[in-house]
Amino acid sequence: MSERPLTKTTPFEVAGNPVDPAGLRVTIGRSDIRLEAKAMQVLVYLAERAGRVVSRAEIEEQVWPGRIVTEDSVIKAIAKLRRVFHDDPRDPKIIETLPKSGYRLIAQVTRATESTSRTAAELGTVTEYPLRHSPTVFKWLAGAFLVALLLLGLWRVFDANRRDSRSSPSTSTRPAVAVTPFTNLGRTPEDDYFANGITADLITDLSKLNGLLVIAPRTAPGYRDSGTEPAAVPSDLDVDYLVTGSVQRMQESLRINVRLIEVQGRQALWGERYVGKLNDVFAIQDRITTAVVAALEIQLAPDERKRLVSRSTASIAAYDAYLRGLEAHGRRSEAQNQIARRHFEEAVALDPQFARAYTGIALTYSREAIDGWTSDPADSLKQAADYANRAASMDSSLPQVHFVTGQIRLFQRRHAEAVAAAERAIAINPNYADAFALLAWTLDYAGRPEEAMLALNMAMRLNPRPPASYLEILGEIYFAQARYKDAAVTFQNVLEINPAYLRARLWNATALFHAGSRDLAEWEIIEALAASPNLSLARLEFAFPFKDPRIQESILSALHDASLPD
Repeated sequence: MSERPLTKTTPFEVAGNPVDPAGLRVTIGRSDIRLEAKAMQVLVYLAERAGRVVSRAEIEEQVWPGRIVTEDSVIKAIAKLRRVFHDDPRDPKIIETLPKSGYRLIAQVTRATESTSRTAAELGTVTEYPLRHSPTVFKWLAGAFLVALLLLGLWRVFDANRRDSRSSPSTSTRPAVAVTPFTNLGRTPEDDYFANGITADLITDLSKLNGLLVIAPRTAPGYRDSGTEPAAVPSDLDVDYLVTGSVQRMQESLRINVRLIEVQGRQALWGERYVGKLNDVFAIQDRITTAVVAALEIQLAPDERKRLVSRSTASIAAYDAYLRGLEAHGRRSEAQNQIARRHFEEAVALDPQFARAYTGIALTYSREAIDGWTSDPADSLKQAADYANRAASMDSSLPQVHFVTGQIRLFQRRHAEAVAAAERAIAINPNYADAFALLAWTLDYAGRPEEAMLALNMAMRLNPRPPASYLEILGEIYFAQARYKDAAVTFQNVLEINPAYLRARLWNATALFHAGSRDLAEWEIIEALAASPNLSLARLEFAFPFKDPRIQESILSALHDASLPD
């Protein structure tokens, strides 16, 4: 490497492969690959410090300055770079991962010479970086074409699902309202969890009303309120009303703006600004819910009115810890699962009667068993059941209690009880999108994939921008129907959303293997082991609780043949 440092636009070579930061290009042989800007910035930063260990935190600070990002951002960038250079994380030649320390670029880095600094015209057409690794250019081109076709088919399935569910007689008679994610107007992005929590609680409150269909596109950042006029309401939500808002938290003060928009007439029916102390948050939430119900002219039954303002805790500190736990739990990684548990445990320490926080702890134990993050999944499921039972003893009317119970029963292979628990959660809250997704999951594992698809349709109707977990269930349904290529494309979509989603990566390996792409399946196992070195077949004993043992056998056999250790 020359003594002169690289700049963000200086062409250079990594192991003899030309890199053009300005053009976002890496040349491998005669193939030009285009990188995303952030992935290129990570590569440049590592190249500037070739041979030195660089921590994940340092990369985040330099590449995403002033932004709060999840651990997935760096993982995703590193994974893309490895695929570009065909670098095996178990035997790295380009980028070495040092557990709990960071990353090191170990390949030779040199300044590009004139002969290697070719122009775009000389290079020909620049190819976008493929979704999945392939050992040859021809294989990649064929695979990219197939992926494009399958993605088109997948979108058509989603669209058909949405259209079918819109005409459902069970929902057509109820006015539909969408609650979009409230915008965080606080001083730091760290307060996003609080704005998300306010949104989630408003959804929960409105979902208690039988006369209302509540849509929750919580995974759609583009739906966040930006002060736009009603004319900008997204048409694909297919709702009658839209609730938007913003939250500003400043030390001990709180300001919440809420609007109710009538979609067809493109007019704001109601809007209000609520200002108070942070300790007033529960009272403000009750006022918002009551005002929205009044504006919609919904007649409440006495029991609905009572449920509408019921709170699981009176402790602001416990509530804050609970919201932080939900935020971490939603990121679905082993590290974030542990963080979520600590927040939930803090919540119950502050309020020992906080039933929803106990369900949160139960979910973290259940998830570590499901995702293979423990050497004793049976014990984790037992602990999950203990916490779920404690929550049920405090408030059995919480739909979350029955949700986590259904999840536990499913992975204990008590399929009928799992289905019944999901149905109970839906009976308590007919707008509970996650409960419909759980019902789909339990039905699929019970050997009823067609019924599972109907339940998932309803979940996607209630949450039109489905989270990664919904897509995972869709992929599992496809797999149970032997639609392996559709399943692989679906799991790929999950991994694009969350590259740290270990369970989806294992499923993708399985689907790819059954679809005839053994090399890609093996690559997925390499990626899985790089993220979780202790992963083994033995740890997946509880991971695929199909009622039909032949399906589980086909999964484990595929993972074994794709080189997952016993």
